Amino acid sequence: MNRRKEETTQANKAEARPKGKRTFSKGLVNVMNGTFLTREKVLANMPFLLFLAGLMLFYIGYGYWTERTVRELDHTSSDLKEMRSEYITVRSHLERAERQSQVADDIGGMGLRESRVPPMRIEVDKRELNEQRGKP
Repeated sequence: MNRRKEETTQANKAEARPKGKRTFSKGLVNVMNGTFLTREKVLANMPFLLFLAGLMLFYIGYGYWTERTVRELDHTSSDLKEMRSEYITVRSHLERAERQSQVADDIGGMGLRESRVPPMRIEVDKRELNEQRGKP
C-alpha cells in the first residue's frame, strides 16, 4: 500500500513540474502583451505603481545630477591645482625681478647706474613752504 502511495505522489510531483513551467511561460506572455495590467489587483494599486515609477525616474535623474556635479568638482579641482602652480611660478619670477641686484643689472642696460651715495633728507620749514606757495 505504501508503494502505491509513493507512486501516486511521484506521479503528482511529475505532473506539477510541467504545470509550473506553463505558469511561468503564461505569466511571461501576460507581461509581454500587457494583459496583466487589466487585472483588478493591478488596477487597484495603479496610483502606488505610478508613484513608484515616478520615484524611479527621480532616482535616475538624481544619479545623473550627482555624476555631473562630481565631474564639475574634479574639473574645478584640476583648475585650482593649475592656477596654484601658475601663481607660485609668477611669484618666484616677481621675487627674482625685484631683487636689488637684478634691478641694478636691468637698469645698467639703459645706461643708468646705481648710486653709491645714500640719499639726503631735505628739510623745509613750513613757513617758507607756505610763503613760496603764496599762502599767508
